[in-house]
Amino acid sequence: MAIEKMVLMKIVGSLDNMHDIFKELIFCESAHLNLNVENSAAYNNHLVVHKYESEIVGAPIYNMVDPNNIHNSCSDCLTIVEQLSRGLDLELKIDKNLLLNNDYGYEDARKDLSLISASIGERVNGINEKKQKIEELLELREKIDSITDKSVELNKISNLNYFDYEIGSFSIENRVRLKRNYENLSAIVLKMGVIKSSSEDLYMIIYPKQFREETENLLKTLNWNSLVIPSDICCTVSEMLEKIDIKVSNYKKEIEELSASIEQGKENIKKQLFRIYNVFKLEDKIAELEQRADFSNKSFVLDVWVNEDDKVKIEQSISKVTDKYLINEKTASEFGNMVVPPTKLKNNWFTKPFEMIVKMYGLPAYNEIDPTPFLAISYCLAWGIMFGDIGQGLVYFLGGLLLAKKMPAPGQILMRLGGFSIAFGFVYGSLFGLEKHELPWLPSLLDGGPLAPKNIPSILAVGVLFGIIVLTVSFIFGVINALRKNDIEEGIFGKNGVAGYLFFMSLVLTLVSLTGIIGVPTSVPVTTLLLSLVIMVLKEPITNMLLKQRPLFHHGAGAYFTEAIFEGIETILNALSNAISFVRVGAFALNHAGLFLAFLVMSQVVTNPFAKILILVLGNILILTLEGLIVFIQGLRLQYYEMFSKYFEGGGVEFKPIKLS
Repeated sequence: MAIEKMVLMKIVGSLDNMHDIFKELIFCESAHLNLNVENSAAYNNHLVVHKYESEIVGAPIYNMVDPNNIHNSCSDCLTIVEQLSRGLDLELKIDKNLLLNNDYGYEDARKDLSLISASIGERVNGINEKKQKIEELLELREKIDSITDKSVELNKISNLNYFDYEIGSFSIENRVRLKRNYENLSAIVLKMGVIKSSSEDLYMIIYPKQFREETENLLKTLNWNSLVIPSDICCTVSEMLEKIDIKVSNYKKEIEELSASIEQGKENIKKQLFRIYNVFKLEDKIAELEQRADFSNKSFVLDVWVNEDDKVKIEQSISKVTDKYLINEKTASEFGNMVVPPTKLKNNWFTKPFEMIVKMYGLPAYNEIDPTPFLAISYCLAWGIMFGDIGQGLVYFLGGLLLAKKMPAPGQILMRLGGFSIAFGFVYGSLFGLEKHELPWLPSLLDGGPLAPKNIPSILAVGVLFGIIVLTVSFIFGVINALRKNDIEEGIFGKNGVAGYLFFMSLVLTLVSLTGIIGVPTSVPVTTLLLSLVIMVLKEPITNMLLKQRPLFHHGAGAYFTEAIFEGIETILNALSNAISFVRVGAFALNHAGLFLAFLVMSQVVTNPFAKILILVLGNILILTLEGLIVFIQGLRLQYYEMFSKYFEGGGVEFKPIKLS
């Protein structure tokens, strides 16, 4: 449960083996192409090439084709292949098995594509054009069909001498803006209907021809989607729909005739196109690698990042091509801050789905602690405390189970949250909101339920204690991340460092001491609080003194203290915000029980058994949807604002293995 350790591999070989080596790299799907060219001096590629050429003799001078030309040619050929496949109803996909044989390559594919294009290209283009026209006509038909009054004669409106018109659609937001601009519009606006597929309203704008330009300019600012109706079908709405249906039918017949003319040998052509497509995708990807490599007259060098566990696999793949190669390895730590290694998260089955929530905020940098495990545990615990119920948790679990089939990560997150709801439901003794009073057989660790007067202080205290624990871990992570970057100023003396943590804990102990819960004199935490605040205000000069750097204030003492005072005030407010935020965790647990209690009371008022059940069911639906959403957002807020702000910056580069796609 961490960030995978990366190694930069310098792969050096002869130019005459480059194509096959790159092919093996692509097939491995384990190497990330290094894109940090801004610090190219850090890689010493020219030195490595010289070392290779001095150690391995006999490599011939190779006349290399410009990879840009290969890339452009592959792009053009792939466009032709995609056009042909669309006309032949061929679904293109990657199949590496078709590329294992070296007897069929780039030139062979170009030659075969040229023959196929000459043979059926014109007819396939005809099929594609007619398919495109059918799509356009069906889209037009849908919009015309949305006009409520089918007897409107648009052809008569088109022949007016002094007025013109446009038909089109607005989004809901732009419709509101149009209403605000009615006084600037010299036109009549008529609503014609609603387009079902886009939920946009269809309008007719009738305006004097002399105001055409200003009307069109105003409509452009409102993102007006104009509906163009060909003149040969412009008549009543009903007649237009009939004419469109006839045109679509005619185009379909023409497509059938063209398809019949190429039916002979069609399956063989499909197989050829499938193979040609894979060859061009491979050659295009190889050209991409060549664009990133460094060259001499005889050799090349390519920098790729790989996981430490995959080094052997990559070397074995290259050794299948040739024994004339060098691989120079460097760990990420050897580069220091000169380069940015990619980040590849490694998490177990429980925490992996929560990577989605982490990536919504940002990807961890290579040297940062992966926040995913901590987020998974703390988020699930917070959710369980705030939304503990056996029955409602089971609904979330089953909902997640169904959702996971189409959306794996969100579905699995929902399953885990549901599981924690069930666990805390046993603590609270709650089943679909019903507690031990209504269901005596229900197991419960909390005597009397959450709303029992004796339990309310304990639940609120648990929320605060939970907050102190997770914020302590957040501060520890923040210190570790800062020290990994050699940032002593923020790690030790900053608001998210050791001084910041002492300030936060001193504030908590001060508040606890004032309430008399513990017998510590108030002066002790207050003194620590003030000392830590002074340290945070003076963090820059203190750091510079320790590191023996001058000047003590990089931008002058006046500017520094002005900024530091405001930062100190912000730190005080943040510490108070942290404490209050986690009181809400316990408050949401009480709110959860209280909201259902309201529905329970309403159900007890009515005498009809069916009405009682209906009220309780509706109450559970409201809690599962509205309150569930609120608790989900509150959990995200705690993670992003209260916790991530202490230790997580993001800004990492995602590990993307070189592969065909």
